[in-house]
Amino acid sequence: MSFDSRARCLAVLLAVALAGCSASVEPDEVPVVDLTGGPAFPLEAHLESAAIAAGDYDHEQLFEAGRELFHTPYNGLDGVGISRLPDGTPLNRFSVPPTGGKGGGMVSSQSCVECHNHPAAAAAGLASTNRALDLNKDGLPPFVQRSTTSLWGNGVVQLLAQEITEDLQAIRDEALTAAGEAPGTTVERALESKGISYGKLAATASASGETELDLSGLEGIDVDLVVRPLLWKGLAPTVRTVTLGASAGLMGMLAEEITWFPPPGKDYNPDPDGDGVEREFSVGDVTAMAVYTASQETPESIGRLAELGLVAAPDAATVETIDRGREAFASVGCADCHVPELHLKDTVFEEPTSRGNGNYYNQRLAGKDENYDPARPARFDLLVDAQEPRLEPHPDGGAIVRSYGDLKRHQMGRQLADPPGPQHPLTANGTPLTIDGEKAVVDPGVWLTAELWGVGSTGPWLHDSRAGTLDEAIRWHGEDDPPAPGDAGRSEAQESRDAYAALAATDREALLTFLRSLQTRAAPGGN
Repeated sequence: MSFDSRARCLAVLLAVALAGCSASVEPDEVPVVDLTGGPAFPLEAHLESAAIAAGDYDHEQLFEAGRELFHTPYNGLDGVGISRLPDGTPLNRFSVPPTGGKGGGMVSSQSCVECHNHPAAAAAGLASTNRALDLNKDGLPPFVQRSTTSLWGNGVVQLLAQEITEDLQAIRDEALTAAGEAPGTTVERALESKGISYGKLAATASASGETELDLSGLEGIDVDLVVRPLLWKGLAPTVRTVTLGASAGLMGMLAEEITWFPPPGKDYNPDPDGDGVEREFSVGDVTAMAVYTASQETPESIGRLAELGLVAAPDAATVETIDRGREAFASVGCADCHVPELHLKDTVFEEPTSRGNGNYYNQRLAGKDENYDPARPARFDLLVDAQEPRLEPHPDGGAIVRSYGDLKRHQMGRQLADPPGPQHPLTANGTPLTIDGEKAVVDPGVWLTAELWGVGSTGPWLHDSRAGTLDEAIRWHGEDDPPAPGDAGRSEAQESRDAYAALAATDREALLTFLRSLQTRAAPGGN
């Protein structure tokens, strides 16, 4: 039974209950109750990559299939339960072994929409959807929580990250070439893309032809110069990566592509979590879910939503307050990191992506799935095919992105830092990143700049839902008695936070009104 069919059945049952025992139901309205107790997988069959690559599914069909997969609450017969990587490492946030051996076990959710539902499907989540992270993998979660991030605009953010990645890697490659042509000299280059600085690098070539690359000047990015713009810590480069990780880590649904890469010395095991279910999600299934996610609407200002006829226009006094708030937002320095506007040059989204010169995890599929052709991904244009409201075209081509982010990490200080202990490891193409021979991790106090588009439609705010108001969220960006400038525990946003606190009350309220104006048209239960 499809998701839509189940939804109609529930609606009829609710109507009957509310009408009382005397209510009459037309014969064609009587719901059929499924008592088979089978898997909940909503599609007639898994989607195959070969069919997607051959163009058998258009964007609308992939979107609808992804919607079904996103909304379905799966069960143990689908593979829900404790997921393990091929080396036996548990992926679930709660890694307590399942009782009875197969299936079941502690999972955080059974469906994607169970968490991403506020104020609509594929959006953020309320505090009750927070996840406790088991970074120790011992079944005893420390006090590390993550709130559910909104998926609105993630496809746009991925494309921005890919363009910036390509720019930064081109700068690196040019520096290496220039150094090689002048042995004994050091070539320094600023790393900048779309007006955002990611620090600097230096390349030095010896007389023997060996070239050393000094990356100690990087800011907010990893040593491979891949921008990872998703998740609170900036751990994921693509929507697909998030889909794979959330399916396995929160639901215990292990996609087949994760099983294809056993650790060195280990044999391939199509069912590494031992629940008796193989191919819990196919490559094509993941593609459909990623297409659904990447095609979500683009949050906008309430003024632009009104221009598009999607919401009522605010009155003149409110518009004036929003304008003053926007100016205050810039004057106190918020816009330094929450960059109001970026230019996306190419709005065509590929799933799986063929960009990145092999730096993206999903490109390891090539040669593993005989039906997957990395040269023939599903393609669609976010300017045309995404849910409304869509991006605004840029006069020079591409699109204007008003995301209010900078796609880089920042030190946010002691107030927002995770507790000491295991931290998030960084991986590139499925392999741990290393710095001076040590596995790279994200510092406890370091976070990715959160895009603010849609911030007025969500809440609570911050990585663990600690902020019940936007005013609280801003004040958490620093502290009343901060470390001295230059100290490791000082937030990069301390000065902006203090400038906000020093504003006149009317100006602070105007700034908050401006943030509340960054909305989405979605109402609860939408898209």
